[in-house]
Amino acid sequence: MNITLYGSASDKIDRAYIDGVEALGRAMAKRGHTMVFGAGSTGLMGAAARGMAAEGGQIIGVTPHFMHKLEPVSTLCTELIATETMAERKTIMEDKADAFIITPGGLGTFDEFFQIMTLKILSRHDKPVVLYNINGFWDGMLGVIGADILKGFISPEVANDFTICETPESVFAVIEKKN
Repeated sequence: MNITLYGSASDKIDRAYIDGVEALGRAMAKRGHTMVFGAGSTGLMGAAARGMAAEGGQIIGVTPHFMHKLEPVSTLCTELIATETMAERKTIMEDKADAFIITPGGLGTFDEFFQIMTLKILSRHDKPVVLYNINGFWDGMLGVIGADILKGFISPEVANDFTICETPESVFAVIEKKN
């Protein structure tokens, strides 16, 4: 199965996040899945790629040409797809995915999560979406979503459209169960 992974490109984060996502990459490869990601070599994208590569996994990187000047591209990709725009990158990553894992990250990762969720709510896909909640990273955002549900801004059913997991084993139990 192709699993699109979103996550931070920053190396200025706690080592626990890097170790946790590298372990996730190892588990993904051991289970025979292919990872689709933003092709970065740093932060959690780089950690996932290192974990995948350590176990001989297939890694599809998708990156716009202009990003090569902003962040290094992973040399661990078994396939690299170059795009012109971020929008094209997102579309390819969405189309290639059988499931989505969102690891800790910043604004770009939030954007990717909310786009995937919006598309799911609009019935544009019915693929599993998992928030990999290392050290409670996503707890604050989940609080905001919960508050918006209580205030009527978000439908309560949205809470059933994604799953929160804290270990690689629980991530794959969710993803592999639904397929």
